[in-house]
Amino acid sequence: MPWSAEEALPYDRGMNVEAIKAQIAEFHRDRKWILLPDAAAGATRLVQQLNEWGVAGTMVIAAIEGVGDLPNADRFHYTRTSGDTVMHGIRAYLKSVEHPSALLLGVVEAFDPSHEAMVLGGGFSRLDTLAGRPVYGARPEAWGALEDKTTVDRLWDDAGVRRAPSVVVPVADAVTASITIGSQAGTVWVADNTEGWHGGGEYARWVQSAGDATSAIEWFSKHAETVRVMPFLDGIPCSIHGFVTRDGVAVFLPMEMIILRHATKPEFVYAQGANFWNPPDAVRDEMRTAARSVGMLLQERLDYLGGFGIDGVCTRNGFLPTELNPRLSIGHGLQSRAVDMPLATIERMLIEGDLDVDARDLEDTVVSVVTTARSGGMLTPLTAAYDAAKTGIRFDGPDAVAVDPDEENDGIMEIGPASMGSIIILRLDPDRTPIGPSVAPRAVQAIDLARDLWAIDVPPLEAAPDLCQYEARSRK
Repeated sequence: MPWSAEEALPYDRGMNVEAIKAQIAEFHRDRKWILLPDAAAGATRLVQQLNEWGVAGTMVIAAIEGVGDLPNADRFHYTRTSGDTVMHGIRAYLKSVEHPSALLLGVVEAFDPSHEAMVLGGGFSRLDTLAGRPVYGARPEAWGALEDKTTVDRLWDDAGVRRAPSVVVPVADAVTASITIGSQAGTVWVADNTEGWHGGGEYARWVQSAGDATSAIEWFSKHAETVRVMPFLDGIPCSIHGFVTRDGVAVFLPMEMIILRHATKPEFVYAQGANFWNPPDAVRDEMRTAARSVGMLLQERLDYLGGFGIDGVCTRNGFLPTELNPRLSIGHGLQSRAVDMPLATIERMLIEGDLDVDARDLEDTVVSVVTTARSGGMLTPLTAAYDAAKTGIRFDGPDAVAVDPDEENDGIMEIGPASMGSIIILRLDPDRTPIGPSVAPRAVQAIDLARDLWAIDVPPLEAAPDLCQYEARSRK
């Protein structure tokens, strides 16, 4: 039986990380692996790990090089797919590997003429084979179906997780629903999965006025059949991450999602996340209890294994969830790096039955380290193409200033190519970033600096206010 939150404290247990890594290395050694990141630079760390484990060869199939150091792989192939948004770019890339060209097939054959290689799965990918090579750690379609944001409120209710009111209605009825359910700050509409999975806020709209509603109806009518309508939730966007093993659910610590707002109109800009922010202790416990309940339900109903995350907002009345990510996400990556433990690889081997881990030991190991070892930054997509550039950044009062990247700085900011145009990446120095406060104001300062340095076309942005409190009352 899965153990309770109370049984998980104090954190007096833990995994033998080095023994786990040795087992992982032994499994991967002398095998060929094909990696599928949409940007090659996103696979740099994993390729380094594979090389350290003594693999026979690595091939990276990506849409584009990306920003940062490229991996030390044996072979690369770029599909050169693109899209006008992040989601469209990712979808175009996945389509290029799900329906490979003759050129891609030929490159794979040249890398692996004996058909011994395996493909590393995960993330949004639903592949189970590529050019006849099996995808290792492929995730069942039923798990991916949990991405649908119009069905998730039933999951919250079944798991006993407190949530905001919501309704799912045909697009044409969304205005009427908004009148009934909206708050003073309006409503947020999000699409069903008519066009497939989506994220990053691309299929969500913040509706405050009749004009907003008209624009939203016009847009959703082209992309969805139904929408979920919720009151706008003010506060810190945040998430809580868990990991389901065969014996229970490991739950980690909350992290901040950096979702900025346009200063002059009700629109969001998704800029990834960091885990320097701390909610009040009671809210942290509420978030972790919710994640454990959801993880146990996923395990019971779907034999779910691996990572998942719950996104939501820390409001004046505590944490309220908005969506489920039934996969590993940025929060798992931050905590994986802090502990120096490859959670994505552990997930794949767990799914395939080649590794087993204890949920309580995993939780104790991650939480005990991440309590003090924080990291993260910002990643902001841009639809226009900009030349690659890099700067150090220092936060001096209300403004950020550029400094030499090799000098003392609070972080490194880069701009470079991406499948939808360009991206700006800010990597905060964990030793110079305070634990506790939201880092979204620093993200706004960084974008302001990038606007001055590189003439990026981004309107003025604002950070969400930190209203996070927990109202002590009975939960029904």
